[in-house]
Amino acid sequence: MVQIQADIKFGRAIPAFYIQYLNYEDKRRPDILYGFPNFIASYPIAGINVPAWLAEGTAQYMRKEFDYDNWDTHRDMILRSYALDNNMLTWNQMGVFEKTSLGNESVYNSGFALTRYIAQKYGEDKLREVSKKLGELTVFTVDAAFKDILGKDGNEIYDEWSTFLKADYNKRAQAVKENLVTGELLRDEGFGNFYPAFSSDGKKMVYVSNKQEDYFGLSAIFLYDFETKKETQLETDVRSTVTFIPGDDKIIYAKLTEDNKHGANIHDLFVYDISEDEDTRLTFGLRANHPKVSHDGKKITFVFQKDGTQNLGIVDVDGKNFQALTTFSNGEQIYNPSFSPDGKKIIFDYSYHQGRDLAIVNVDGSNYSYVLNSQSDERNAVFSDNNKIIYADDETGIFNLCEYDLNTKAKRRITNVTGGAFYPDVKNNGDVVYAGYSSKGYKIYYLSKEEQNKVDETKSYVWQNNPPLDESKPNGDINNFDIARLKNFNDYEIPEYESSKYSGAFSDLSFFPFIRFDDYNLSNSFIDNLKPGLYVTSSDFLNRYAFFAGAAINTRFERDLFLIFEYRNKLPLIYDLGLKPEMSVELYSISRKSDADIFFGVDSTFTPPRYEHKLSTGVGYNLFEFDLVAKHKIIAEGNNIELRFVYSNYSSTIESFTLPDENRTLYPTTDDNYFIGRNFRFKYEHKLVIPNIDTDINPLGREISLQYDYEFNEFNPNSEYEVVDGILKPLFQDFNFHKVELNWKEHYEIVKNHTLTAQLRAASILGPEVPDFFDYYLGGLLGMKSYPFYSISGNELGWLNLTYRFPLFRNIDTRIGHLYIDKIYMSVFGDLGNAWTGKMPELKEFKKGAGAELRIKINSFYLFPTSIFFNAAYSFDKYEREVIGEKISYGKEWLFYGGILFDFQF
Repeated sequence: MVQIQADIKFGRAIPAFYIQYLNYEDKRRPDILYGFPNFIASYPIAGINVPAWLAEGTAQYMRKEFDYDNWDTHRDMILRSYALDNNMLTWNQMGVFEKTSLGNESVYNSGFALTRYIAQKYGEDKLREVSKKLGELTVFTVDAAFKDILGKDGNEIYDEWSTFLKADYNKRAQAVKENLVTGELLRDEGFGNFYPAFSSDGKKMVYVSNKQEDYFGLSAIFLYDFETKKETQLETDVRSTVTFIPGDDKIIYAKLTEDNKHGANIHDLFVYDISEDEDTRLTFGLRANHPKVSHDGKKITFVFQKDGTQNLGIVDVDGKNFQALTTFSNGEQIYNPSFSPDGKKIIFDYSYHQGRDLAIVNVDGSNYSYVLNSQSDERNAVFSDNNKIIYADDETGIFNLCEYDLNTKAKRRITNVTGGAFYPDVKNNGDVVYAGYSSKGYKIYYLSKEEQNKVDETKSYVWQNNPPLDESKPNGDINNFDIARLKNFNDYEIPEYESSKYSGAFSDLSFFPFIRFDDYNLSNSFIDNLKPGLYVTSSDFLNRYAFFAGAAINTRFERDLFLIFEYRNKLPLIYDLGLKPEMSVELYSISRKSDADIFFGVDSTFTPPRYEHKLSTGVGYNLFEFDLVAKHKIIAEGNNIELRFVYSNYSSTIESFTLPDENRTLYPTTDDNYFIGRNFRFKYEHKLVIPNIDTDINPLGREISLQYDYEFNEFNPNSEYEVVDGILKPLFQDFNFHKVELNWKEHYEIVKNHTLTAQLRAASILGPEVPDFFDYYLGGLLGMKSYPFYSISGNELGWLNLTYRFPLFRNIDTRIGHLYIDKIYMSVFGDLGNAWTGKMPELKEFKKGAGAELRIKINSFYLFPTSIFFNAAYSFDKYEREVIGEKISYGKEWLFYGGILFDFQF
């Protein structure tokens, strides 16, 4: 955070300011003030422009004297694999996230490595100077900062660094490559293949894999048959270890579940019956993970957690009779427990400060002790018999599988890999399956007992303690610090602090100034269309409360105001019932001004009518709305309900004018309150969109919205008034009615990255007809783009859209100044729809249209996602509508739309 603050251009309170532009459709209809938007842009001018690699690299960079965080063997594995496979992230890719889980992790890792390289070759002080340079108003890329501080641009520094790394890693790994012992690559689809486990007869294997998904979190359990070479997906959304129940066609695993009183996302144990294709939950609220079944099939050991500390537990195979085997309480972490063949002991990974060691404990919780406790990292141990274990060890600088004899203490390596070897499981005949790492991720390997004897212990990796250059160019101020005090901390034995109730503490206010060119009134001058404004936001540090407000005004004093306050904390009484709704209050106030003509002395014998006098005056429109909202998740993730009460008040103001009578009477300014609305709304939303790196630009999955409204409104549709005490009072009519609306989207993947989206929208105002003021609208940016927004409206509505979207270019990996261009998609679409009041028209009367859209995904200033779209649509049906005696023609025309936003909302 200190480094990022050094890069801020406008101060901490102003992260960015925005340039916004709104353009509108032609007005056409005489009963509307202006058309609906057809182009919307909101683009940030960033106050922070730190590339992702530099932000994460400096966050990890530490003075080596403190021994807080170091270049460890796991980090080295990732970068080494990329360098040896000539598969490193490019200079442009390192600057941004928005990658797969594997790619995002590589940004962290490569950033730390490059930061160390700069500090060691050019001096530690250059990190500070580069960060400070990025904070200057005219510097928007790290290339410019490098050129000024290091004398070379980013590509030159990157080429220099990557060339050195490839040569260095190849040299230090040469001996390993001469004696590679990896076994057979068994399963290589996906980059996240973990936790392989044999069945008791050795004929099958289960493992966890993300397959073709872009994120680790979308992993599933797969069953592989060694005889048929076929595999089956068993259970989705699982990332834990998975283990067979010996002698049974069942597996045990852990997964996150929200099925508890308060909907907390916690791990519990499950059993899956393979033959019945059915899962059963075994534990409830244990926060249990990393399960392993005993060899007799009677017990399950696992890791459970509380208050940041992990401990070892055990239950019967049916999930009953829980017992804690360890009592750690100071932040200790344990992983990957495994039973001994005789079922008397459990071995597991133990970690407190840096690295992991192997510990063992009896199944009754007695005789806890270390098996291996050294400077090396030892992890993922399993028993090969009662006296030997197979585990992962980084003693050589590379994680390899080793065999260790508990009695003789003899140790030998059984793999020799350039990447890493983890999570072994041993077959009855001594063969091993494990997860091996390469630049393409974790794959499943099969290592026969014979191959385990082929490792030449002299053929090892050359580890470097202070990579990459093994020399430092420090700031020179290390003696200003009390190294002993900073290094020799003890947070293992912490004092007994007195707890106190948390009270909400808001973060400092963040301000986002903007300038908006709002082109809704063609009669306005350029200055009138400029609307400067300000967004203000802050939130409680635990995100229990937040507010977001905005204000904008132009020279005509037309305003746009809003305030949203959100409350996500517990509510008395209902929280005890398992309910925790998100509450919010929303306020909106908008005003617009226009010029109006007032006619006197009409002579209707002429066509069109003639008037004796015509006066012009100003008219102002004021819209106020108050919303009270409650949202709650139901059933499962992706299912939400919303309850909303909306109060609206619409009024107009006619400015004063002089009557054309003998006395030139001044008619005063008058206010006309023409609509008072009240609406109770229930809305259900189901969103099951598969997360992937293209979700925004090309979604896959399903989106459903079902909305019910009950409105009870007061409206003056005919502008009728009565005089009360000399004052005109509107004659309101009550319009109470029910409304139902369904929106359904299905995004199907036809072939990889090619999707077909089917969208259905149906809506109805139930009961008698109501004035067109309450109509649904079908066209424009939000609907059938081949027709203007206000061209199709009615009390009822039906619309079907089919869109085929496909990539023109992916992985473009091109940067132009502060813009990183990633991907471009194209789509073609067709529409069929109509809106009506009264009898539903025949299908042949439905409007038809088609068009195409271009989507461009860009990243601005390294941190800000930018989505650009252009849309062209053609309407096939020409028709006329009569509005207030005026006929308007629509159809047989091209309409164009566009936008520059953070995502693809339209």
